[in-house]
Amino acid sequence: MRRRTFVAGAGTTLAAIVASGAVSRPSGNESLLEAARRPADAGEASTSTETILSDTVHETSLYEIDAPAEGPTAMVFGGVHGDERSGIEVAREITDWHPDAGTLVVIPETDRVAVENDEREGVDGDLNRQFPADGEPTSDLARGIWDAVERHDPDVVLDLHRSLGIYGFHREYVGQAIFHSPDAYGGELATRLDDDAVPWYLPFHRFTAAESASSGPLLFQKAARDLEASAYLFETTNFMLDRQTKVEMTRLATAHVLELHGLLEAGGDE
Repeated sequence: MRRRTFVAGAGTTLAAIVASGAVSRPSGNESLLEAARRPADAGEASTSTETILSDTVHETSLYEIDAPAEGPTAMVFGGVHGDERSGIEVAREITDWHPDAGTLVVIPETDRVAVENDEREGVDGDLNRQFPADGEPTSDLARGIWDAVERHDPDVVLDLHRSLGIYGFHREYVGQAIFHSPDAYGGELATRLDDDAVPWYLPFHRFTAAESASSGPLLFQKAARDLEASAYLFETTNFMLDRQTKVEMTRLATAHVLELHGLLEAGGDE
């Protein structure tokens, strides 16, 4: 009876915390984000824009930000699923970031039709199932996106997503997880995000790092398989998190990936 009373009381307390808006206050890492937003010591980055799939329903923009110092190329995708708004918002934001080294390539609205309709899928279905291991991408949009990926030949790929539940807690959902290629820093990224972005009162929202096979049909898997890129699929969740918190977790995940791979010269700790 005592245990049941305690569990019920804990649930009431958590509900009160959520209702009060406390979930919208991740601890953050302002020094890392400030490093991403300010010009490098060696000078301003240069930004150029190109259009992918021009004069088609899929027409979308790609941004290339070149740092003054040489380094790896990282490619970040938002809007592979059009209703996962936190990744879209962060991908739009980072087109104004300033890497210290290398090149940052961003496609904020990868499936533009799905983004405009605020739907998971576009006219050709689920874009993130159109990169099979045994052949070419299976739609015009997937082929156009992959052509851009091959042209920029990234060393690092980060695909930003949002699920409805929590990986390992809700059977059918994959939120609060980092799926990654074998050579990527998935475990360290999860640890950093737990430190920076997960409140103590949400222990089930701690991030899980899961190594992914390269044989699947997802965009990040094809990048790992065909280009030998260090590849990540990042998932936060709608479950008990407000918009601000999802965006901040996604923003921090992006900054940490860039720092881990040498595009940002900032420590991982605040």
